[in-house]
Amino acid sequence: MAKKDIEAPRTVDYIDPEQTAIRRRIAAGRVEPVYRESPDATAAARTAVTTAFEAIARVHAMTGLTEAERATRLRQQAGVPLSPAVAAAALTLAPAASVQARAATLATVERVMGVGVRMEQLDEAREQLRELLRASGLTGRALAVASAVGQAALRANLVLDRAFTQTLRREAEEAVEPVRVRILRGEIIVRRGDRITETHLRKLEALGLIGVPTSWDIVLGTAVVIALLLGLTAYYLFQYQPEIWRTNRYLLLWSLLVILTVLLARAVVSLRLNLNLIPAAAGSILLTVLLRPRLALFSAAVLSILIGLIATSDLRTAFIAFTGSVVGVYAIRRISHRTDLIVAGLKVGLATAAAVIATGLLERQPVYPAMVVDASSGIFNGVIVGLFSIGIMPYLENLFGLVTPIKLLELSNPAHPLLRRLQLEAPGTYHHSVIVGNLAEAAAEAIGADALLVRVGTYYHDIGKIRRPVFFVENQVGVDNPHERMAPSLSALTVAAHVRDGLELAREYGLPRVITDFIPEHHGTMLMTYFYHQALERGDQPEPGAYRYEGPKPQTRETAIVMLADAVEAAVRTLPRPTPDRIYEVVRRIVHERLEDGQLDECDLMFRDLEKIAQAFTRILTGIFHPRVEYPDLERDLRPRRRERVGRDR
Repeated sequence: MAKKDIEAPRTVDYIDPEQTAIRRRIAAGRVEPVYRESPDATAAARTAVTTAFEAIARVHAMTGLTEAERATRLRQQAGVPLSPAVAAAALTLAPAASVQARAATLATVERVMGVGVRMEQLDEAREQLRELLRASGLTGRALAVASAVGQAALRANLVLDRAFTQTLRREAEEAVEPVRVRILRGEIIVRRGDRITETHLRKLEALGLIGVPTSWDIVLGTAVVIALLLGLTAYYLFQYQPEIWRTNRYLLLWSLLVILTVLLARAVVSLRLNLNLIPAAAGSILLTVLLRPRLALFSAAVLSILIGLIATSDLRTAFIAFTGSVVGVYAIRRISHRTDLIVAGLKVGLATAAAVIATGLLERQPVYPAMVVDASSGIFNGVIVGLFSIGIMPYLENLFGLVTPIKLLELSNPAHPLLRRLQLEAPGTYHHSVIVGNLAEAAAEAIGADALLVRVGTYYHDIGKIRRPVFFVENQVGVDNPHERMAPSLSALTVAAHVRDGLELAREYGLPRVITDFIPEHHGTMLMTYFYHQALERGDQPEPGAYRYEGPKPQTRETAIVMLADAVEAAVRTLPRPTPDRIYEVVRRIVHERLEDGQLDECDLMFRDLEKIAQAFTRILTGIFHPRVEYPDLERDLRPRRRERVGRDR
């Protein structure tokens, strides 16, 4: 609030940065983006069409394969994605029809791409390609194959020239003259009782009435306080958070969040916004979710002191920031969905508003309009904190390789696209994964491992079986076992390939590294005993290394638990009478075999952990495979009684 009228002591001109920036943004926005043709994209499209039709001709000439095998071979060699139906149709084309379809596809792709295709125009270009192929004279299967290959090969060949477009926009901005404002001598800049606005401040700066240089004592005092905070933080991390202290990426994440929060606070102060808009709680909330709640509480104190310094040593601002940060930590400790961050932000906003009102009453601040405006800013601060946390957290997860409980719960949702594929394409494997997940989760809880990570990792540990589900016994319902017609060495290669397929699918669906690790590590370098013994029985003299998985061995307790649970579930399922004692005996035998084979050498499982794991497995498996009571056949038992009663009636 202005305490008195302020007049301009002289006439001055100054540049209005806000209006200048607005005009420059408008000028830059009028510049159309510049696109340049990419010859490589057109050439790649031609190559894709040629490769696909060459594969059709090559596979068409193959003999000794079933139709399904030929279609699969074509899809593997085509170089473009083809549906099973299109692949089958392509193999039924006569050579002349295939040549005609190839020529028409090449000509149509070149014609469509000849006028230039931008990324956002791909769907429209594909529709145009379909119409042109229909008009080319192709019909039936030839049209379907040409359309599928052409659409898959088609790509954008007009690329946005970002650098040139940016240069043009920068030139357009620079061509805009700065907006100049004149202040006349004697002009009233601000009247007594008026709230000082950004316009007032700019005018006062232009007149030289504000802007006092910082003194050395303030600089020195600030430096000492920051040095003390750094020393206390280092001691706290070393003494009470050793895992954070020893892990560079955790230290980097902590530093980044602290610096980011400080920069946001500095921006609010520099822009002369309401100080209650400083999103101090954002750093604490993110540290709670991504690292540790206790570390977040300590950091809340550090950040509050720093924010107080930024706000010209304002103790009230520091207290309000600390209150919101602490409430944010406790509000987000039990988090299951990303929307919980919004709820936590609202709680932060209410706490901030309460702190604003409390400190305002202590300072005898007028309720209206000052306290109302400040409290409203505090509530809005909470909304900003929630939205900011939701927006930035996925980037921090990916950048630092972290997987939060929220991410794990999202991945455990059966509606996840990859889990849906597993349910539909390999239902036996999905059912097996759920059971193994229950086993592994119980074992993880027994030894204090990350039970949620174990359960989610188990859901995805066998996703590679989606590619060839019938080669795995749990999916062989109503079909013959293909391994009966294969050499043991080929069967071993086929089964081992599901690890590689799983890793490819994991990359395709963007699974985080900690989940992907379960795919190879749950097999380790185990010997595929069944196929190895088959080879021995045939007198093949097999090399054991050729029948082992590639690994690596389990590197964490979590992946080791899944290795044991996977083997135990499969073994117990084959028991004719799975009593608790027999189940425990099988569990102990499998754990001992993995231990003797060196599969657990590279993880930090203790012998006492293995016993707890075995007991947890036995408890869960006994509940799953307990003996069933044989219900009597009521119809069979009641039949003699009915005959006896009828005889008496007669």
